[in-house]
Amino acid sequence: MSDQRKRQRTESMAKAISQKKESKLWYEEANSHVKVGNLEKAVSSYNKALELNPTEKNALVARSKCYILLGQPAKALEDAEMALNIDKHYLKAIYQKAESLYFLGNFEYSLMYFHRGLHIRPDHEQFKLGVHKAQKAIENAIGGSTLFGKTKRTTTPSSNPPTNRTGTSNSMSSKRVTPVSRARSSKDSRLLRELGPDKDYLDNLLKNPDIKCKFKENDDTIIKNVQETVDYLNARQEFWRQQLPPNLR
Repeated sequence: MSDQRKRQRTESMAKAISQKKESKLWYEEANSHVKVGNLEKAVSSYNKALELNPTEKNALVARSKCYILLGQPAKALEDAEMALNIDKHYLKAIYQKAESLYFLGNFEYSLMYFHRGLHIRPDHEQFKLGVHKAQKAIENAIGGSTLFGKTKRTTTPSSNPPTNRTGTSNSMSSKRVTPVSRARSSKDSRLLRELGPDKDYLDNLLKNPDIKCKFKENDDTIIKNVQETVDYLNARQEFWRQQLPPNLR
């Protein structure tokens, strides 16, 4: 009985070694596809490599990079996190997680992981660049407010657009909502992720001619605050549209 167990164990080890070798061949083939820009073929080869060796962290990070280039940051994040589950100190996986979060619009978390990598490798140029671009993205998203020790840009408040008899903005009330514009609005809102429903709500609020304040007779302050918030969300939304690949904008 013991001889049979030994034989089974030997066969199992031989199979595992064989699978790792085959996995490495698929991994190398995938890398060759990446070099010539065949990203979809590369992903397919990385898939086969990972089927044979699911704990190959290099293949996970490499596939994550392909997903970023293919405009699929959510999948890229999954691969980066899987690689970190295998090795939480794997620097390439930390960088890839930061990149994925950046392209998903989670600037703050992206900045945190770029800083984490920079703490481990202070001389790493990619992490330095990552910190800079994440900080810049956060500043752009909030309209240039000072967050990281830079000079605050001051802007002159623009005058409110003329209002009609109902008290709403003429520019808002004159817009027609068509099926196409509604579909575009829904797509745009998804760029804001969890803030999308909030923007939709505020947009509808501005279009409603019956905005009334419960405690004040003058509704101008409410309308102004809502408009400023919508302007901020529009700026962030447009920023993220520019980050998408041209075919997805």
